[in-house]
Amino acid sequence: MRNPPESRGPVFIFYDQEPLNFNYNKNLFDYIVSTTQGPYVLVNTEKDSVEKDRICDHYKFASIDYFFHIFAAADWYRGHQYLPHLVEPAQRTLNKSYITFNRLTSNERVYRSIFVSKLFKQGILEHGHVSYSDVCPDNHLPSAENLTKARDDRLISSELCADTIHNITLAQQPNPLRIDFADQKHIPNQSMALSPLPQLMESFVFVVTETCYWQTKTHLTEKIFKPIVLKMPFVLVGCADNLKYLRNYGFKTFGDYWDESYDSIQDPIERMDAVVKILNNISSMSNQQQQEMLLDMQTILEHNYQLFNSPAFIAKEWNTLKQSLTDISKYYRRDIDIPFTINQYRQFIPLAPNEHDSKYVRG
Repeated sequence: MRNPPESRGPVFIFYDQEPLNFNYNKNLFDYIVSTTQGPYVLVNTEKDSVEKDRICDHYKFASIDYFFHIFAAADWYRGHQYLPHLVEPAQRTLNKSYITFNRLTSNERVYRSIFVSKLFKQGILEHGHVSYSDVCPDNHLPSAENLTKARDDRLISSELCADTIHNITLAQQPNPLRIDFADQKHIPNQSMALSPLPQLMESFVFVVTETCYWQTKTHLTEKIFKPIVLKMPFVLVGCADNLKYLRNYGFKTFGDYWDESYDSIQDPIERMDAVVKILNNISSMSNQQQQEMLLDMQTILEHNYQLFNSPAFIAKEWNTLKQSLTDISKYYRRDIDIPFTINQYRQFIPLAPNEHDSKYVRG
């Protein structure tokens, strides 16, 4: 049942942790619009998003965005400096060229299976610490079934599906790809933890396999901040233009050391091949060469570390959210002032389009 007309609005829908997906989110948004009275404002964590535009156009939502995972990472990684086994870059002894975590491997995250397959095909698995779930903890299906479904959904080609299944089978012989938790059936969720530190501290590059990969959107999570907190260089396996998005927040990346043009490659498989090429080149270096490069990167690593840990950085994004909420409120009004101490409120209604510009207005 809809709320009575005197209910106040707008309804702010904070869907700001997980990526937006029209088909996945449809039941939720159908329920919201059928049980409440708008207008609605979708508060989310992505920009330049095809999925967000589709949702907003369909439901006539207005929207604002902010970088939610800045706050999640700041909360989860506070006190990190007291962790045992944490080593400053100049004191590290490198034994692996890279480290990468690939826990969820179902649905659109099948890209992680393809990525690990390509590492195997290039013969560089042994150069890295690679964690991989052959059976996805999310839907409990093996990689072959998840890849076959991706093929049937036309996310990947039949040739890529078959090749990946073959390579993943060989890559896990004689042992599964685990960095730690080898005694457990499934790799546990460690999003909130900076672990395993011993393996991290002996690895040169942190390969961030983000939540989103195939989509057209900016969407980064707490994953991108792990190497920053650990003062590690990183390569991003994510949506196109997300390195650029990160740099817009003041972070520096590593284009002086390897080709970061991969970030602008729109084709997802070509973008992945470009990332694997970087890792192949890094793996051809000696540990001593990697150590020297790590030392040369310290200015960048320290800059990123200090920026992330700056109270001003967190405050800036908090103020961005508050200002966005303030700005969008200008598009709504109540016919009369009503004290917020009573139980019944008049519904907010959109202002006439000619009273303000249409930045937030949908429909």
